[in-house]
Amino acid sequence: MNQNEIIESYKSFWTRALDINGRSTRAEFWHPYWINFIISALIGMVSAGTLSGLFGLAVIIPTFTVTVRRLHDTNRTMVLAVVSQISGIIAVIASVVFVLTVLAAAASQSTSFFGATLIAGLFGTAVTGALYIYTLYVLVKPGDQFPNNYGNGGSTQLEYTQTQFVDKY
Repeated sequence: MNQNEIIESYKSFWTRALDINGRSTRAEFWHPYWINFIISALIGMVSAGTLSGLFGLAVIIPTFTVTVRRLHDTNRTMVLAVVSQISGIIAVIASVVFVLTVLAAAASQSTSFFGATLIAGLFGTAVTGALYIYTLYVLVKPGDQFPNNYGNGGSTQLEYTQTQFVDKY
């Protein structure tokens, strides 16, 4: 990992912000991820979260598109990225509904209602957790080293560059 690769990865994150075509390497995905995390944390400390929230909104679309390209590098469609985004929203809504339902069940003193709510909440948490773990696995694993359904870029480009370097010397 060199400084130039990190800078190029972050520039690519913003210049390809609306591009869901092609492929992105692990570096093109993970460098912007940690850089944005640090920027968000620093802004949050300075502005008590307001500017950090705005920064979070600014990076939603570029983060989604780089995730799609990263999935393309592993020869997967963008469906997993869409499902992950939707499940995150559903998880927040479900958490609020779960808390409200538990409060209502406690007020009515109905143990069967409380038990059903608890089981549904645990099931939803397990499904969402499994989806996030699988998505993380796919994003961490190496991309295809050969051209796939989404083109030649990504990890193919890295392999080709490394081969050229070895052949020269």
